[in-house]
Amino acid sequence: MYKSCLVIAGMLIFGMGYIAGTHSSVPVTHLQANQDAEQATQYSTEVIDAYSKANKGVRELTNLFVANGNSTSAFGGMNYFGASVGGIDAERDLEEGRGVDPETFAALYADQASAKVSQHLDFDAEGRLRYKKNVIRIYSRDRLKQLFDLREQLEARAEAGQ
Repeated sequence: MYKSCLVIAGMLIFGMGYIAGTHSSVPVTHLQANQDAEQATQYSTEVIDAYSKANKGVRELTNLFVANGNSTSAFGGMNYFGASVGGIDAERDLEEGRGVDPETFAALYADQASAKVSQHLDFDAEGRLRYKKNVIRIYSRDRLKQLFDLREQLEARAEAGQ
């Protein structure tokens, strides 16, 4: 089951990256956002079924990481990036001020923080998001490289059946 969860998580992350990479980097207008939302409802049954399975796999994987103490979340949704790299302790990262993973940063910036975290969020005079008066940054380049290395190791072990 662990192997299949990792494979599903990897497929989901790859798919999300593909979709994100195929969209233009031009700023999205309100009209375009509405059109995109309409297009999202036009997915085939196969796509919805595959998404459902992948989402369930990522949720199970995340629950395993949380149960083992390898992961905490700072927002209400699932952290697909965190699941793909073996778990992210976002709460501790915020408390220690050492940066957060890109998905946590995006969720916090988009007002998706958990109640526990949101009470400590604000913006400084320059418009930067802060947690307990400390500016929130994305992980350092070295930390991100380490996490991507972990992802590769997990993928290799999953493919090898370990």
